[in-house]
Amino acid sequence: MSRPRRRVPSPLASAFALLAACATPSEDARDFAAQPPLDCAVLVVGGAFLSADEAGAGTFGAAPDAPAGAEVMPIEAIVAALAKGSVFQRVELDADAARREAMGRRLRTGEIDDGVLAYLQQARRDGHDYVLVVERLQDGPIEAQGTNGRWPVTFVTWILLGIGMFIPDQTFESRATLRVTLRELAAGRTLHDPLLFAGPIDLSLVERTDVWGVLESIVVPPFFVGDDAENVRAAVRATTERRLLSSLVRELKSGAMRQRLRERAAAEIVLAVDDGGRRIVVRAADALGAVRLRGDGLPPDAAAAWERALLAAVRPDGRGFRYEATLPPTFAGSRLQVLTATLRGEVASATFALERRP
Repeated sequence: MSRPRRRVPSPLASAFALLAACATPSEDARDFAAQPPLDCAVLVVGGAFLSADEAGAGTFGAAPDAPAGAEVMPIEAIVAALAKGSVFQRVELDADAARREAMGRRLRTGEIDDGVLAYLQQARRDGHDYVLVVERLQDGPIEAQGTNGRWPVTFVTWILLGIGMFIPDQTFESRATLRVTLRELAAGRTLHDPLLFAGPIDLSLVERTDVWGVLESIVVPPFFVGDDAENVRAAVRATTERRLLSSLVRELKSGAMRQRLRERAAAEIVLAVDDGGRRIVVRAADALGAVRLRGDGLPPDAAAAWERALLAAVRPDGRGFRYEATLPPTFAGSRLQVLTATLRGEVASATFALERRP
């Protein structure tokens, strides 16, 4: 009996397998959209501005269109990433650019005066639960970390296919960071303050060099070809911005973030949906003194009746109190907000998008 012949993959097939292994994961904020959003509406203020001493240097300050004090990462891009990632039930940008920058700066520096408190109170009246402050973008240099572990893949594809220039074989890292804070609306107190960074970035020859470098790679392995500083800066800057945005979405939608909000809120407000209908459940360490229900097209008398029913349905629950009431059957809106105030004056609120619920 003849022995079966063992199939040996061709060099060409091996090269394509190596190319597939080099595929980088997606960094789009939409990758996180399948995860449930936080039940809140957020107002975005501040901006990713460079200070005067950062202009003309580093990852973002070197851009020709980035003068001193420039907003080098558009805040509209940040809001768009939050929306694509379905981070909150509703996210809104303060349309007044001057006021947005001023309020962000005053919250960052702790200048919580009557003007800031009035602004936060108005945000609450406008239906927001928190304010997200884009504190600043701290620029930093780009550090070259040399040839990475993909150089064998680069060499194989260069020898077999002549396309090693497309394999990311050099690693760089930007020291730029983005700081944001999520704050409550009573006094601007910080609830969460992540510091975001991009991490190592792998670039291929076509991303990090110019035309002459590409031509040189015809006779020299790509990982031996030098870098062009401007091309490296442009590629690292674009990837850094994209990663900062995806890191922001991932950080805000993390389990740790949800747990932190639950622990620091004066009351936990949950929308429960089952065969009995849609119910709001509130758990609080202190008894509630007031509650308010807001909704699209909700009649005031129906809202008032529901508020009385919720406050009347109180019972002890471990170390605190539990309140529960079914939403008015006549409510057909797509979004509602529940606001609560304890007898000590602590306020908590939550926003729910009902069209996303079963």
